Amino acid sequence: MTESPASNGGRPARDLPPVTERELAARARGLSSAYIPGGDDPELERTKRAEARYMRLLIGMVLLIVGTGLIVSLVGLALAAGVGS
Repeated sequence: MTESPASNGGRPARDLPPVTERELAARARGLSSAYIPGGDDPELERTKRAEARYMRLLIGMVLLIVGTGLIVSLVGLALAAGVGS
């Protein structure tokens, strides 16, 4: 869908030329824009193990942060209520 000259301030829409090598290569292959091609991971099992490790680490860090905040809050409330003295 192209813009009419009135919809963008009276100026006609410009089709800008590609500026990067990737865009030039994509245009040479007949594509309208550059893209990043996907592929299969050559070491899928190793990648899955690493991702599982990072997920466990992430969950542990979240639990540590939330748990520390809970403990500090409870200690602060207890001290403010005079339970600690």
